[in-house]
Amino acid sequence: MKDEPGLLPVLSIASGGWQGVSFRLQPGTWTVGRQEDSDILLVDAKVSRRHAEVVVADGEVVLRDIGSTNGTWHNDRRITEPTALRDGDRLQLGHVRLLFFDPAMATTDPVGAPLLLPARPAEPVRGAPGALVAPTQILETAVRSSGMRLAMLIGGCAALAGGLAVAYQIFQ
Repeated sequence: MKDEPGLLPVLSIASGGWQGVSFRLQPGTWTVGRQEDSDILLVDAKVSRRHAEVVVADGEVVLRDIGSTNGTWHNDRRITEPTALRDGDRLQLGHVRLLFFDPAMATTDPVGAPLLLPARPAEPVRGAPGALVAPTQILETAVRSSGMRLAMLIGGCAALAGGLAVAYQIFQ
């Protein structure tokens, strides 16, 4: 794997201050967090100083939460034990989203669009009753109906118009 850098797994930041930055994961343990000496530094207040670890060994990549406050999310599920990563997996730490690509597995193209391969069976949702199973679950349920979306759009436009009217009065 070391001889072919193009075949090394890649972890790419998909949102946040470092959006677009990618890390080629050499074999070993990579620390992820807000602390300056982290191997993968994420600048986000919701990310713990030492949030997670990514272990690359024996052709496998494993993600492990190391006691973070806000949890580590893998494909919209909060992880509580070491989790093997597969090509195309989505991760979220705080408000930062990351994408995992493994060219050796090749189930996605280089920009992350899925190739036409048979789908993996869905994993059962685990967690305590009433616990969130996705980091955006609250937002999705709050604006699920189109009527609610329209009301939010109108409210946002009214707030914008009010702000513009105040700014106009101030600068007159």
